[in-house]
Amino acid sequence: MKTRTTILAGLMLLFTHAALAADDVEAMKQLEAKEWTVPGVEMEMKRIPAGTFTMGSPKDEMARWDDEVQHKVTISKPFYMAAYECRQREYYKLMLPEDYDYDLWTYKRGPLWDGAAWRHKWHDGKFGARDLEEYTYPIEMKTWYEAVEFCKKLTEREKKAGRLPEGYVYRLPTEAEWEYACRAGTTGPYNFEADYSKVSDLSKHMFLGGGSWFFGADDTDSKRKPNAWGLRDMHGNVYEWCLDWYAPYEKEPRSDPAVLETDPESHPRADEKVARGGGCMGWVSDGILENGFHPFNRSAARYSFKPDANYVIILGFRVVLAPEVE
Repeated sequence: MKTRTTILAGLMLLFTHAALAADDVEAMKQLEAKEWTVPGVEMEMKRIPAGTFTMGSPKDEMARWDDEVQHKVTISKPFYMAAYECRQREYYKLMLPEDYDYDLWTYKRGPLWDGAAWRHKWHDGKFGARDLEEYTYPIEMKTWYEAVEFCKKLTEREKKAGRLPEGYVYRLPTEAEWEYACRAGTTGPYNFEADYSKVSDLSKHMFLGGGSWFFGADDTDSKRKPNAWGLRDMHGNVYEWCLDWYAPYEKEPRSDPAVLETDPESHPRADEKVARGGGCMGWVSDGILENGFHPFNRSAARYSFKPDANYVIILGFRVVLAPEVE
């Protein structure tokens, strides 16, 4: 009798979990779920509400650049953004063949050289499948095209599974979506209040490096504080590819802006894609950052790379589930 009761209890629990999972999917598809975890790759997503904000920075902001002209931007629909920069384990689970032989994943070949993987545990010079779950560092040294391909493959899989809101896809964020989500309602240089001249204060919210910039990005499972919308490492750690080509801002109010085409002759960086969030650029031995030593880590800071850049060890990406942009 005890065994039968235990089995029945287990079945009821299983059915309950299945019902909850179905409810979670439906809530996500209606853009009502506050959180969503993508099955299979276990990517944690946070719901970002629609709204209007001031993009760019005031002229008196520390370490400001001339291309941060302030203007009003409206994000007309809610969307989901990954709570973390895309992790190596998420990337490998989706992009490597299902029959990939992890036992042949040696120290000097294969995906091992993607980013900071070389710092993970290794045994007899090899990495095995049993180590994949530990790959929580952000994926790095991927071109813009490879990041886009990851998003397209994820979209195709989730569309086939019937787990997409109408008109939504997985993709890179537009530059406006990125800054809007980073700020999470804030208006200052960063999405948190602190003494911006002190490493000890900044390090509670962002990874600034450790000993040398060459050591690359930090583990995204660290205890750094998220912003008000639950997003981590929007400042520091690795730069994040955006959907847009780099272009000067238009001063007029915009709704859901995206720069999808560009004239290479229009300005010096027209053939580059926007990257946001800054990266880990080393540390200062006395623990003090003078006059905003990390200017590219600010909420409004803009940077760009050629889309085929595959050599930057502090360049990664973050995924959104958002309206398709054409």
